[in-house]
Amino acid sequence: MVEKKRSRSPGRRFFGPAPFWVLAVFCASSVWVRAGSAAESRKIEKMIDAAQPEEQRASSARERQKVLDEGKALFQRFCVHCHGPGGKGDGPASRYLYPRPRDLGLGIFKFHSTQPGALPTEEDIARTVKRGVPGSPMPAWGQALSGEQVRSVVEYVKTFSGRFGRETPGLKIEIGLEPPFDDLSVEKGRSLYRQLRCSQCHGEEGEKTGLLEGQSEDSWGQTAYVYDIRRPALYKGGSAGDEIYQTLAAGIDGSSMSAYDYLSDAERWRLAHYLQSRFQGEESPSDSAAPLTSYRTRELFDERPDNPVWDKIPSANIPLSPLRAGNRGAPAALTVQSVHDENRIAFRLQWEDPSPDRAKYGTSGFLDSAAIQFALERGNAFDAPFFGMGERGKPVNIWHWKADAGQEIAGPREGAASAEESPASPRLNPFSESPVEELNSSGFGTLSFQSLENQNVRGQGKWENGRWTAVFLRDLKTGWQSDVDFKADNRFLLAFAVWDGSGKNKNADKSVASWRTLVVE
Repeated sequence: MVEKKRSRSPGRRFFGPAPFWVLAVFCASSVWVRAGSAAESRKIEKMIDAAQPEEQRASSARERQKVLDEGKALFQRFCVHCHGPGGKGDGPASRYLYPRPRDLGLGIFKFHSTQPGALPTEEDIARTVKRGVPGSPMPAWGQALSGEQVRSVVEYVKTFSGRFGRETPGLKIEIGLEPPFDDLSVEKGRSLYRQLRCSQCHGEEGEKTGLLEGQSEDSWGQTAYVYDIRRPALYKGGSAGDEIYQTLAAGIDGSSMSAYDYLSDAERWRLAHYLQSRFQGEESPSDSAAPLTSYRTRELFDERPDNPVWDKIPSANIPLSPLRAGNRGAPAALTVQSVHDENRIAFRLQWEDPSPDRAKYGTSGFLDSAAIQFALERGNAFDAPFFGMGERGKPVNIWHWKADAGQEIAGPREGAASAEESPASPRLNPFSESPVEELNSSGFGTLSFQSLENQNVRGQGKWENGRWTAVFLRDLKTGWQSDVDFKADNRFLLAFAVWDGSGKNKNADKSVASWRTLVVE
């Protein structure tokens, strides 16, 4: 929502358009006053600190240095892979991500509860660290880091930009009392959406097909990507009413999304209600990061996706985030189940996919696929390797299923013109014996396939009624040093990835879920 001008605003009178130079002077003076006030406030704070007794100042300096040292160690442990050692967004993983990680040195923060253009509060930055950024590769670190550790990371992040030494955070946005969410509020919000010409970016119905899509850049020089505002899972600042209100009031600094701070309190709520009324049944997947459980059973099970044993096993709904914005067809969530007996363990993954993309003559090679990644070193999320294929000294074991050999397509493909176009018996790749491959990796550029004799995972997939179900099956212990050993402990770390063939997903074009704990009952 870029356009901020309109001919008339409810509750506000205009006596005629102001000359451009008047608006320019007003805006410039407003920025100068805000920056000047912030700088003056910081100057006074420094004077107060300097007036403290020398012993107290020395103690405070030592305490601050301790916090910064811990924050630096944690940043290098968890954040450097994407953001780079200097916070410039140039980590080794950055070239696989879109949009690329931010240059923190610019001091531009997209998500804050303060006035437009102002610095965020420490709580704002901590919220992003703890909750991550929905619809992006930025994971939530709240389960891996304690409150004190998050605080130390925040303090270290602030050292990348000189703004924190010159300015103080702006005043917090006051969120007014929410009016009733009713048809009248939604209709008034719809009218505002049209008056403000939000559709120029977001489309008439919020489907991101506006005329300006792909024609603007953010402050980092990247093409600004417009998201489908009908999907609450993609609201980076949150999809709750007060969160949308705050985004409208503050804007998203560094992006084309301007602040609608000139709207009245009631108008912002009405616009928020209209946006929420456009949500298409897809709730933002709740991610409690609770451990997954592999349940023990005495019943027989195999790699068949429709084995009756799965009807009795509880499932977990895990949110997925695309590594690259604009990933067409990327599923929002993954349903996971696991079961084991004294010898074997199995995982069943399910996700929405309107059409199956499997190996057959004449295809481009973009197959539906999914993977489970296991950390070979046991421990908690704090000790986990980088979830992007591990890191040096911390290898991972990957089970990769593809819609290739041995897959079942139940019934004709949705939307197919004829049964011949999508036969019940798919034309499979004759050169592949198994749909699952085992791999190992210790970071970027080290991915390798295990030898044929050490390919120990069996699997099978089935697509039916717009949904894939894939099962992975393996012995608890194989004896191969690069395989995860489920008999060595009862707690493991695993992560997930899904590729959509219709969206031409391959390699880094995928949706992922970062590390979580697996408890083998």
